[in-house]
Amino acid sequence: MRTLQPIVSPESIAIIGASERFHQNAGRVMVNLQKSKFAGDIYLVNPNYDSISGMTCYPSVLEIKEEIDLACIIVPFIHTPKILKECVEKQVKNVIILSSGFSESGTDGITREEELKAIVKGTDTMVYGPNSPGFYHFIGNWGISFSPRFEPKNFHKGSVGLISHGGSIGRAVLDANEKGLGFSYWLSPGNEMDINMNDCFEFLINDPDTETILLIIESISEEERFFRLLHQAYLHRKPVILLPIGHSKISRIAVKHHLGRNNDYAIPWEMVNHPGLIKAESIDEVVAISWLFDSYKKAKGVRTVIFSWAGATSIYLADLCDKYDIELTPLSDDLQQQMIRITGIQKSFMNPLDVTTIVYDDLSKLTSCLEVLHESGDYDNIIVPFPFQVDYQNEILSGQIRTLMRESNCIFLPIFMSQGYNDELAIDTLKETKKPYFFHESTAIKSFAAYVNYSESQKQGEEQNEETIKSG
Repeated sequence: MRTLQPIVSPESIAIIGASERFHQNAGRVMVNLQKSKFAGDIYLVNPNYDSISGMTCYPSVLEIKEEIDLACIIVPFIHTPKILKECVEKQVKNVIILSSGFSESGTDGITREEELKAIVKGTDTMVYGPNSPGFYHFIGNWGISFSPRFEPKNFHKGSVGLISHGGSIGRAVLDANEKGLGFSYWLSPGNEMDINMNDCFEFLINDPDTETILLIIESISEEERFFRLLHQAYLHRKPVILLPIGHSKISRIAVKHHLGRNNDYAIPWEMVNHPGLIKAESIDEVVAISWLFDSYKKAKGVRTVIFSWAGATSIYLADLCDKYDIELTPLSDDLQQQMIRITGIQKSFMNPLDVTTIVYDDLSKLTSCLEVLHESGDYDNIIVPFPFQVDYQNEILSGQIRTLMRESNCIFLPIFMSQGYNDELAIDTLKETKKPYFFHESTAIKSFAAYVNYSESQKQGEEQNEETIKSG
């Protein structure tokens, strides 16, 4: 079986095309690798330099006496075939080609890419690329990248493996790492001349550090294999979150110019249903669902309550819960009586819970209501909207949520709904938890529903398997 393990875990790397122009792509690859916690040997190759930053620079990979596990090629496309031939001659078994100018660039580029295929055909050399932005290895705190914002020291490790067709949209998702979404790997195989998306998919399925797989893909070259792998991921209890792109008529044409492949037929994803597949419609959803899995693993249960001090807000969220099939578990008689006692209001409290604006005058009533709700043990999930800023109310509420998060496995969904405040201290407080918080209520509720439904599906499957074993 082909595996990406030698590519993501080499003991030596040669950067072919290394440059002292550190503001350009070829120079940044070396700088970014040096920033990393890559513990292996780094060799620089460029006939135009004797040394770069005090490191010896070889005229050719063939001049390096030591064995090379991984060669990273970032040279103009006209030189790439010659360099790849030298890598094959050197018996370098793993090559990443970051250089562009191949099948994505038209007829001449297709010819150049076919030449590369011919060079490695029948050899032991695997090629990742060309036209690839590289990869990030979050667990190992390193990567191959020419991004000017590559800072592995700030990597937040996690359990989400991301595969994207294209670097820009992949990095848009990776930026959620700064909020707390933890990744294991980011893979983006470019034109897929040799290693393709399915190879990356299979690698993440078998990777022990990856528990959730996120796909942002333009096309699939091996559909039958993809669906086999999808089912394999489900059997491994690894949810697959999919954001398909390139399915409209005009975007299918654009795919040809982006990655150099025909996409005349797009899979009708709206007709594809599999218990292991979670389909997303936006980057917001992709991040939200992934973050829930990374933070809380599988959902504890379905018992959900909306906790609010604003009546219309709680009703609006209740509508969204109904829309996405989230059942709101009624408040017990005991909880209703405790709410009456704390607030001093004789009213019928229900779920969605509106503790009313009386809490403006005494914020301890707000925190006491949430504490009683949490300590009841009646709920697995508590949705907490922050409709707008009121004195220190949001800061106090977020501080309490942070404390309660540390005390139990209850899932909190804080939702900041104001269209004006983006720099609240309450947001900074919740950022410290590295747990999900939201700015778009529809995204929050829809993503939460997808997360809970997948967890329940897995739970039911496990229960059925246990019954089958017992009956057998």
